[in-house]
Amino acid sequence: MPRPPLVPRLPAALTVPVLLLLAGGATASALTATTGLEDKVDAYLRPLTGDDLISGAILIARDGEILLAKGYGPADRESGALITPETKFRLGSLTKQFTAAGILVLEQQGRLRVEDPVSRFYPDYPRGEEITIHHLLSHTSGIPNISAKPDYWEKALLPWSIDEVIAWFQPDSLDFAPGERFAYSNSSYILLAGIIERVTGRSYEAFLQENLFAPAGMTGSGQDNYTKILPNRATGYLSFGREIQRAHYRDMPFMSGAGSLYSTAVDLYKWDLALKGDLILSAASRAKMFTPHTEQYGYGWFIEVRNGRKVISHRGELSGFIVSMDRFVDEDLLIVTLFNYESVFARRAILGLCDLACGLDPKPFLAAGPAPSEEELHGCEGSYFMAATGDTLRVRLTDGALWIDSRNEGDSLAVVPQA
Repeated sequence: MPRPPLVPRLPAALTVPVLLLLAGGATASALTATTGLEDKVDAYLRPLTGDDLISGAILIARDGEILLAKGYGPADRESGALITPETKFRLGSLTKQFTAAGILVLEQQGRLRVEDPVSRFYPDYPRGEEITIHHLLSHTSGIPNISAKPDYWEKALLPWSIDEVIAWFQPDSLDFAPGERFAYSNSSYILLAGIIERVTGRSYEAFLQENLFAPAGMTGSGQDNYTKILPNRATGYLSFGREIQRAHYRDMPFMSGAGSLYSTAVDLYKWDLALKGDLILSAASRAKMFTPHTEQYGYGWFIEVRNGRKVISHRGELSGFIVSMDRFVDEDLLIVTLFNYESVFARRAILGLCDLACGLDPKPFLAAGPAPSEEELHGCEGSYFMAATGDTLRVRLTDGALWIDSRNEGDSLAVVPQA
């Protein structure tokens, strides 16, 4: 008999709709711990929320107890809907941990092994007999990152199936021999989604719903799709030195397996609970997922030591969304940060919120210090290649100030040196 979904324990600070829907109540210890932490988080974010420089949902839990679950700012600027812990955000690369878990579930069912070659599932894939599922999971396959292809942004607008996307990047030569080194590749995880579909005969989304989301009680998670009517959906925004704009359109299933899912802060908390026991993955499967195979990467997670603490984490950045899930292992501490406003402040806030949760003083958003010399600024000029997106960032010095020029003609942003 399947085990019932996990029910989170929520503090009374959450809104009434959340309490009614999740019906878990909070313990006295959670209520006591919430007050001071919430004040600190509010004070930390106030410089940004007050000037409309950030918006998102934050959840912090320790020992399985939610200490803070709160929304900041608008989920949709046209309707005026506000963010709550149940607002649905695009996950970007947080998707990879669910794809990896799906593969491990299939291994538990005896339907594949992580040592299997890609050629078992895609017989005509070039050098597919050398590339294993393990290589795909650990970003050691040598398959070039689809996001760096010259026509990626044009193709990402199209409603292709997973196999059609794979057929597009399949002819690309490997960057290195499988297993030789680590190189982050969205292509590898799209191929994993294709393997899930070929093994099960079901869609990637349907398989995850049945084998991951439903057992964990994650009712607010799924495969994003532009045509889907999705209540409580957050819209992605960005600003490039101008007014706030809606993020550019892209077809989300195009990135199936690598960056296509959506979820909520509360659902990611439930997922964290599920990963602590045998509800979905066995101890052996969890060991494979959370063991760093190379470059501090397991299966769908980075594993590192941060300020002397072991952290299992991943970040996602996609079309106006910057999200992160950080699990401090020894402290049994979870920090979920979901932002729908793409900015450098969101990236800094993720680190600052982790510091706050760990009892540390976060760095200020803007650093104070002596102004750099013109010679130092001149040394920053040049073109910077961004491997994750394939973009080139151009930095120039004009009239004593640094400027960043974007891909769009005429778009420039004056920047303030911080370090």
